[in-house]
Amino acid sequence: MTSRFDPEFYSLYRPLYPPETFAGLESDLLKRGFSPPYQIADIGCGTGHSTVSLLKTGIEARVIGVDPDQKMLDVAGIESQLGSGEKTGLESQSIEAIIVGSAFHWMNPEKTKTEFLRILKPRGVVRIFEYQFPKAPALPELNEWIRCEFNLRWKAPDQKPRGSLKELTRVFRDDTRFEWIGEGQPEMKIKLNSEQLTGLILSQSRVLHYEDTLSAEERESFRKSLRIEIQKHLHDRSEIFDFKLSWVNFSRN
Repeated sequence: MTSRFDPEFYSLYRPLYPPETFAGLESDLLKRGFSPPYQIADIGCGTGHSTVSLLKTGIEARVIGVDPDQKMLDVAGIESQLGSGEKTGLESQSIEAIIVGSAFHWMNPEKTKTEFLRILKPRGVVRIFEYQFPKAPALPELNEWIRCEFNLRWKAPDQKPRGSLKELTRVFRDDTRFEWIGEGQPEMKIKLNSEQLTGLILSQSRVLHYEDTLSAEERESFRKSLRIEIQKHLHDRSEIFDFKLSWVNFSRN
């Protein structure tokens, strides 16, 4: 399944990453002989959430976003260019660190690894991170309803399970040209109200693929029923949702 995103919903309702997502990244760069301002590529940057989150930590860096969707880049508000994980368009050995936020599962692992080897300077660092669709610990019935919808009604016919981040990044672990240098699971718990949760659901590629199968009238009915169902659980309050964030770090040998 190819990606399908609505830049407006993505920009408005996808959360930024907590600072802990990048814990140790700068120290890893310093240990490997790099100094600020660092040259960093945000691959699969979308609307720029990873870049903005990284720069909010105060790191001194030039970050270049790369994404295959021009509409996403148009609202990103960051330095960026068209490209993909497999073909970034960046110069060889020009990058000191690569970050990939919730996008590696869209990329061909082997081709992307080869491209990362090309653009990274020797001893350059790769930080790959992602979160899961969040669950509200206090609302198990809502969690189960969303799980069933994602796995049944909203699942594209050719969609395959993503697998864990460890499984996704095995291509780096099994290559002697890369060294595993760390991983983490920082807390990412955010309060969401019904509007924010609805927007988050409508920012999901699989939901938009599902909507593409509907007529305009059916699509309007679907969005109305979605809001009603979520409102039934959340009412007019906000609840804590756990995003189950994780990251993994590699260095090019």
